[in-house]
This record gives sequence, structure tokens and C-alpha cells, in this order.
Amino acid sequence: MCRRMCNRRSPVCFHRLTLAAALVSLGCLGSSGSWVHAAQPPADAPPSTPANAPSSALANAPAPPSAVPERRGTELGFAVFQQHCISCHGNKAYERAPSPAALRTMSPERIYTALTTGVMKPVGDTLSETDRRRVAESVAGQLLGSAASGDASTMAGRCPSNPPLSDTGAAWNGWGNGPANLRFQSTASAGLDASSVGRLKLKWAFGFPGGTSAHGQPALAGGRVYVGSDIGYIYSLDAATGCVYWSYRTGAGVRTAMTLGTIRAQGKPRHALFFGDLKAGVYAIDAQDGHEIWKTRADDHYATRVTAAPALDGNRLYVPVSAWEGFQARVLDYPCCTAVGSVSALDTRTGRRLWKTYSIAERPRPTTKNSKSIQL
Repeated sequence: MCRRMCNRRSPVCFHRLTLAAALVSLGCLGSSGSWVHAAQPPADAPPSTPANAPSSALANAPAPPSAVPERRGTELGFAVFQQHCISCHGNKAYERAPSPAALRTMSPERIYTALTTGVMKPVGDTLSETDRRRVAESVAGQLLGSAASGDASTMAGRCPSNPPLSDTGAAWNGWGNGPANLRFQSTASAGLDASSVGRLKLKWAFGFPGGTSAHGQPALAGGRVYVGSDIGYIYSLDAATGCVYWSYRTGAGVRTAMTLGTIRAQGKPRHALFFGDLKAGVYAIDAQDGHEIWKTRADDHYATRVTAAPALDGNRLYVPVSAWEGFQARVLDYPCCTAVGSVSALDTRTGRRLWKTYSIAERPRPTTKNSKSIQL
């Protein structure tokens, strides 16, 4: 399946069997950007497959261009930033240069403008156009031009209504579909068996506007697909047709799988969707309508991010944190390294941190200076 759906120019490809709805979600990085694909099961699939599902639909999927643009993404510019920019940004000797933490709060458009026509043009002139875009998108954690284009309200393929969520039907939750991370689904639950997979046919496709990569695994529940994107939007899609119910804009791109759970917030039970972003933001939003329940930061260091799916257990959400700081640790102008991986436990109802533990217990502290007198 994956080899057939994604060509040789598509180095990132995943496929997810999504159970009794007989949906297969695929994200392919290639000439047409980022996609979620659903597959129509073969005629002899097990009878749990809905017989009245629409035979074909195409949602928000522009025709792929004939030429393949050079690959972009929200992480490819970190090495360029550390090599060409970090010697000033974050250096106390350059008081007027915004710190990396301050740059992380800016939009990609603002950073790109500074590099092309603004105060940082002398540095930007030493970079290629591709690298200028990569730096802007990596530091901001969002793709250029994605702020407005990714909003579901601008899309033609909107669902005509938003019926209440159902607690029945097929489901795939989080990355491993359960606390044991077995990534297993029985034939009875899936509605198809292994022999059916090779005969699946495309049913609908949903494209992330301006997206370039698809990392986060979708979740399926109540006939809906929930998926994050590198353009910083979360989408709720109809599993049968691919129409979009709603979108929610985060503060950065999203690589994590979606984790679903029921919490009691504001005095009533709510189906909540939990995930993290590339600026270490953690979110709980209402799975019915996409309204924000709470958001917080798992770590305040500018180089930290959440790339693995949060794990849910009762009223606790466990959030792993990683960092991009080591992309270019060999650069002598960079005071490597102060970011440390961690795991935090949050209250699912409020987002309040209950505890936090680091992968390295010893906290970072100055040790020595390198050959360029940079403090390590």
C-alpha cells in the first residue's frame, strides 16, 4: 500500500488501518504536499463494513502540480539557524538581537521579512532562498502562508452539520491504540482482514493546504478522523466522506498522534482531544466542536518540543518532551546545550502540572569554554 501510494520523491509515508469503518489513512510527503487518504474496502470485506457509505468523495485536495518543489518543513532550518544566527541571538554581547526564545514567538512571515528586506538582510543575503524560508519556518514552528489557508471555514468540503459524537463503533486511539502500545487491531474490530488490504481502493483524500509533511498518526472515534498537521491545524473529518467538521489552530506544527479521552470540565463530561506541538505546547480541545478546553507549556526552553503522543491514564496526561538543540552541536559559536528531555504529568481537567521528571537528573550548568571562548 505505502509503496503504491507514495512515489520515490515521497520519503515520508505512513498507513493506518482504521478499523470497522474500513478506513485507511495515509499521509504522503510528495509533490502535492500533505495528505490524508481513505481507502474503500473490497466488495468481499467482512460484513461489518457499512454498505451505504458513499462510494467516492474528494475533499479539499488540489490537483498535484507537475513539478516537484524542493522539500520544506518546520525542522529543516534549525541547523542553518544554529550555524549562521546563534552567534548573535542569545549572545549577551548583542543586546539588541532578540533571544531565540523571543524569535520563537514571532510569525514565520516576520522572520522571513527580517531576513529579506529588514534588519537581518545582510545575514539573509548570505543564505539561499530555500534556507531563508527554512530558518523562518523552523524558528517560528509554522509554514509560511499557512495561517489563513488552513482554516476549515475557508474550505469548500465542509460537512453540512455537526451531529453529536457517538460512543459506539470502531476506534483507534493515540499512537499504540492502548496503554500497552501493541498497535494491534483484531479482524472483528477492523472490519477487514489482512487479505483485504491489497485490494483497497481510494475513497477520499484530504490535503493540508500548504503542508509539506505528515508525521502525526490520525485517531478514529465515533465515525470521525482526528489528525494534526505541519501547518499548525488540527482537523476533524468525517471518516465516510472526508468532509471537514472543524479546525483548530495551534501555536506551531503538530507531529504527535491524537489521544482521545473523556474528562469532566466546566461541570460536565466532555470528549477531549489531547496533543502537543513543536513549541512544547500541550492542548486539550473539545472533540465535538474543536473549542479549546485548556492549553499549557510542557517546558519553557525555546528548543523543546512535543513530538510523541501524550498518554492518558484516568485524570492524568503524561507528556514527553524532546529538543532540537543538538542539530548543530558542533558549531563552535553555539553554547551547547541547555535543553533536557522530560516527562510531565498534567491534570486532564485543567492542564495543571502535577509533577515533572527529566531524562538527565543533573540540571545543566556551566562547565568549560571552547576554543572560541564560548561557555559550554
